[in-house]
Amino acid sequence: MPTREGAPDTRPPAGRATKLAVLGTALVLYLLVVVLQLTTPPSSHIASVLVAIPAVIAFAFRPPVIIGSAIVAAATRWLLLPTEPQRIGSVAGTTVVISVVAALSCFVVRRGEQDYARLRKVVSVAETAQRAVLRPPPETLGRFRTAASYLAAAQYARIGGDLYAVADTDFGVRALIGDVRGKGLGAVSTAAAVLGSFYEAAYEQPTLDRLAGRLDTGLSRFLRDEEAFVTALLIETAPDGRTHAYSCGHPPALVLGAGTVRELPAVPGLPLGLRALAAPASPPDAPQPAGTHLRPGDTLLLYTDGIAETRNAAGTFYPLADRLTAYQHDHPAPVDPHHLLAWLLEDAQAYSADDTYDDAALLALTWLPGGDADEPAGTAQNRLIS
Repeated sequence: MPTREGAPDTRPPAGRATKLAVLGTALVLYLLVVVLQLTTPPSSHIASVLVAIPAVIAFAFRPPVIIGSAIVAAATRWLLLPTEPQRIGSVAGTTVVISVVAALSCFVVRRGEQDYARLRKVVSVAETAQRAVLRPPPETLGRFRTAASYLAAAQYARIGGDLYAVADTDFGVRALIGDVRGKGLGAVSTAAAVLGSFYEAAYEQPTLDRLAGRLDTGLSRFLRDEEAFVTALLIETAPDGRTHAYSCGHPPALVLGAGTVRELPAVPGLPLGLRALAAPASPPDAPQPAGTHLRPGDTLLLYTDGIAETRNAAGTFYPLADRLTAYQHDHPAPVDPHHLLAWLLEDAQAYSADDTYDDAALLALTWLPGGDADEPAGTAQNRLIS
């Protein structure tokens, strides 16, 4: 966040409650030392505890406040000298220790600020990479209102190995969601390769099976690790609402509508990168299997296993379908896809046993009940999102 001068704020985040708690602790310690020093025999060394004041303040405040607390502690130690006038050497030694503790505290805090500043730069680069590879979808695409969300597994990362993409083609609105095996920069580059193939092939291949084949071919040329692969789910919705799905080893999409949640049937296939092990693909003129009809107000939810495999403290998986059913009871159709995804991520994180998650990508497409729902497929052919 910017400071008043517009410079980057390099302070690690310390909330108001934390600062008040630290300040209260330091004040209680200060008053306790003063009272005990004034009420105990001169032979006690209670006043020496004042050396802890700057260290306590350092838990939530920057160097100027730390130095100020050290000055107050040192001045107080000298003001207490009349209670034990024979200990001027001890008072001088305590003052030196207070100064050393304050200096070390300032050094540690400053190093923490520098590390936090570097971390923010890394996060900024990750966010830029996310916008380049996984750009947010437009509000509407063809007959759908769309929304996408991504939560990386790494604590400070903004991007990982999950991917999603949508295109408005002459065949209908086509959507892709996938999960790269592995994590790190290698998974990000693999995801980018799959998305690049999707950008090109989504407008050309007449069936989802052929589209999956093109994605597999492009990925196989890119991969060097023979054990690498990508699970993926391809969705196609024609202008009349007929929807087909092709699963490359990926969990099925869910259809939310009329207060119910049902799985979208999908033709099964091997993950991308492994399709060479399967039988030859269908010929280009082979008819697609019968699909499922969507109705105005229905919502398609595509997700990766980072959501479905979230566990609670007892080891039980997150009940995705049940939670979505409960959501519909509280939020009548048509569902706002942005609100749905925000609620789903928050609900899954609250269900989780700890603060660690797998990568979780979500893509929601809500069939618009009128208005933009009449926009014919293909009119937004150049509007690609990923």
